[in-house]
Amino acid sequence: MQTLYPDRPPMRLFIQLRRAAFFLLAASWLLPGQGIPFPHRNKKPSEENAITFSFAGVIRKIDAKSLDLEAVDTRFINFLIAGDVKLPPGLKVGDAINVDATQDDKGLYHAVSAKLDPAIVKQMPKESPPALLSGEPTESANPPATSVLADTPRFDKGDEGPPKLKHGKPPARASHDDDSGSTTLDARAAARNASIDPPPDGAPPINLAEPGMELIERAREAAGNFLSGLPNYVCTQLTTRYQSETKQPNWHALDNISADLVYEQGKESYRNLQINNKPVKKSPEETGAWSSGEFGTILDGLLSPGTAAEFHFLRDTTTNRLKASKYEFQVDRPHSQWKISERGQFLLPAYQGSLTIEKATARVLRIEMQAKDIPKQFPEDVVETTVDYDYVALGSDKFLLPVHAEILSCQRGSFVCQRNTIDFRNYHKFAGESVVKFNQ
Repeated sequence: MQTLYPDRPPMRLFIQLRRAAFFLLAASWLLPGQGIPFPHRNKKPSEENAITFSFAGVIRKIDAKSLDLEAVDTRFINFLIAGDVKLPPGLKVGDAINVDATQDDKGLYHAVSAKLDPAIVKQMPKESPPALLSGEPTESANPPATSVLADTPRFDKGDEGPPKLKHGKPPARASHDDDSGSTTLDARAAARNASIDPPPDGAPPINLAEPGMELIERAREAAGNFLSGLPNYVCTQLTTRYQSETKQPNWHALDNISADLVYEQGKESYRNLQINNKPVKKSPEETGAWSSGEFGTILDGLLSPGTAAEFHFLRDTTTNRLKASKYEFQVDRPHSQWKISERGQFLLPAYQGSLTIEKATARVLRIEMQAKDIPKQFPEDVVETTVDYDYVALGSDKFLLPVHAEILSCQRGSFVCQRNTIDFRNYHKFAGESVVKFNQ
């Protein structure tokens, strides 16, 4: 018998298929996790399914809402504490604990549980930087010097590493720097937030018998008077942020940032922040890679005796028609005040670099710094920054102030790198604003 619809299956087959579909649907109801998923039954992942990270270390700060832990790998990690999280009673600064935590999409850690473990003390580094051992708030009084917020993947297994980056010579103003020994920087990492706090005094004096060390001693004295002698002023900070994602750097501009940088009573603040000429209400650090602290905190932190930096004379040079000497330096981790921050964690690493000092005045003309021995669990594996200083007129006087800075940054295990170039322009004295109100 010929059917009217030869392309359709016979009725018996159609009924069998319908019965099979019914039994599969019933199985999906009776056997949880074994049935066919239906769109209306999908649920968002619960907090119970979030990945849990474990950390071991010593408490350096604690209050009702957060806990700062110095981990055994030298990281400092901040954990947010929700009201329903049960922690061992009586936790205090100096306790050795294990902490389990989850991480949100902003990179912040949330404590899930913790338990005391005195054996952790034996795993801790022998010496820790003094800045965070007192239980005082970890935030520096000065703004972070470098902040990099990247949303791209942090680690690709098998990558050969990021490209080699180069700071290059200082930008020419009066003349070109004739120092042919510019440092080539193998920048395999980034900073998310960096600051240098004034370190304590008490380090042994440098060896004046070594060639060139007399100028270092004079530079320390000049740096000590640097901040106290600066007037209140305002300048325009212009930042261009670049990114490269290839082994051979191929920089393309991400955005341009302008802001009025106000230096008042020894503190920096930003006003009129704009990205691509559009006003932004966020703080500068929340917008991506950022730099501050060039107005003395980096300089003071490096040359303070408490940092115990080891300086070695390299050569005499000329920078912008100024006779100068160039030195290399090393700072170990126990004396480090350089704070490099990723959201939810930060470091106080050892660092190295070079310093160029004008002979006549003992003023620093250029600083290059690179972090060392960054722990493998940190999202970046090197931090590098450069600051160039020059004489700037403020009223009838001239002051040595930052005119240019650069930040180089690459994510660990990838070719994703960021580079910031920062220029400081239009310096002029700043008078605090006043508001007069009349009684009505």
